[in-house]
Amino acid sequence: MSAATIGPARNRVDGRLKVTGAAKYAVEFTSPKCAYGWTVESNIAKGKITAIDTKATQAVPGVLAVLTH
Repeated sequence: MSAATIGPARNRVDGRLKVTGAAKYAVEFTSPKCAYGWTVESNIAKGKITAIDTKATQAVPGVLAVLTH
């Protein structure tokens, strides 16, 4: 395979930062007042949900919402 088949070399402006570990990736940036979410799954293989009580969770400071199916 020749270089013409692969394409021209690209100038990697952030290449040195990435290989030395100094580059910041998207996940490493912080955003003020950013909300995070978690998915909570059942640890019971088979079962029947009869009710979901979210009152205690919604009362926790900082909780914006509790979403259920």
